[in-house]
Amino acid sequence: MPENEDRTPRVSDNPENVGDQDRLTVESDTLVPSPALVRRGWAASTFESFAYRDFTLFWSGALVSNVGTWMQNAALAILVWEIQPARASFNTGIVQGLAGLPVLFLAILAGAVADRVDRRKLLVWIQVVLLVLAAAMGVLYDTKVLSSAQPVLSLALVSTLGLIGGIFVAFQGPAFQSILPDLVPRKSLMNGIALNSAQLQSSRMLGPAIVAGMILIGSGLGLVFYINALSFLFVIAALLAIRTRVEFHPGHGVESANNAGEPSSAWKTLTAGITYAREHSAVGVLILTTAFLVFFGFPYVIILTAIIQERFAGSDVARLYSIVYTFNGMGALIGAVGIAGLPATIRRNRVIPATLLLFALLIIGFSFATTLPVMIVCTMLAGAAYISTSSLVMTSIQAAVPGYLRGRVMALFMMAFMGVMPLSAFAFGPLGQAIGPEAAVLAGGLVLVAWAVLLLLRPSWLRMEAANASG
Repeated sequence: MPENEDRTPRVSDNPENVGDQDRLTVESDTLVPSPALVRRGWAASTFESFAYRDFTLFWSGALVSNVGTWMQNAALAILVWEIQPARASFNTGIVQGLAGLPVLFLAILAGAVADRVDRRKLLVWIQVVLLVLAAAMGVLYDTKVLSSAQPVLSLALVSTLGLIGGIFVAFQGPAFQSILPDLVPRKSLMNGIALNSAQLQSSRMLGPAIVAGMILIGSGLGLVFYINALSFLFVIAALLAIRTRVEFHPGHGVESANNAGEPSSAWKTLTAGITYAREHSAVGVLILTTAFLVFFGFPYVIILTAIIQERFAGSDVARLYSIVYTFNGMGALIGAVGIAGLPATIRRNRVIPATLLLFALLIIGFSFATTLPVMIVCTMLAGAAYISTSSLVMTSIQAAVPGYLRGRVMALFMMAFMGVMPLSAFAFGPLGQAIGPEAAVLAGGLVLVAWAVLLLLRPSWLRMEAANASG
């Protein structure tokens, strides 16, 4: 393919006019990857974004912080189980649901904010607040305020702190995702997003593993909360050190929107991401697929403590939970690294339904697992399939959306990816309590199978249509 910029089609032109590639395999407003890029080899192309200082700083700080976050998530699941073991499924669903609920209601506003303010400064202040909340959780635990002796108060406090944290996480998501393209050149955007997914999945693996080790040596859960609080200092330092490739200036979001012909009224500006997803049907289907993936697929993690308690009665639930969760994160890491090394020419509209179907079949297998080794194998492979699907969807959406709308469209993705989690928790927590956690996971897996098969039969649903007024 010619490398002359004037002769190479851009994504912002006719989206279907990109040679043998579909619209979702290339980046927004960038050139189709050159033959030199494709020929460099798997290792070079997989880790290419680490050549850029700002991305490496951001990635490293986020890794440390996310390890702390996943340590706290694992500790919270164990804490909620310890408070009321008999109601573990129901309580876990309610606590996790409340923590994720703000994303559902605030994501649209958060996306607009991410397009209008200095994302780097916004993220710094959010980390400060999350640091304070983690430290508060540690103090409450060490002072015995959180204990099985007073379950109602304990669960109320955990839920309240989770809800407050969820409000700030709602604003963090779109800003975090939309700052990535400012840290790497456009040709490396997909690789940067995939490596960021690998970072997140590394933390998913390391966090619970560290908690499992701490439990084995007799450390208290309070220490986990303090470690998480300290971990936020690393991402704060990274954010203060980086210099984004696009300098922020007041009125950035408004000016970009107006230059692109976007209506300037406050309401239309706020909902421009919804308009884009509605008019570009493939983006809308991708967001819907993410919502299905999370709502029907994530319960096998949400109610994992209840599943282990049901399947291995009398065992050390905290230890087995940490082990199974660690292997789930290990599989997710493998999947994320694999996605980072995929060539830009791969047809994502074909791969996404396949990985979704694989994930659905694996969680169905997980629901029938009767031994720990089988459960570990299923959860490890399911973790790889889950992150492969979500990473492919995320990179496809990032690739399709113009920069001035990035925060608002990614807010829709965050609503589907994180905002749907509380709805899933609210639904499957009580459902697992009523019909059994394994049966609840099986029901979700069967729905996902049906949706994945439908996407396999309708690949055009995930192929971007020709450009229109909103593009």
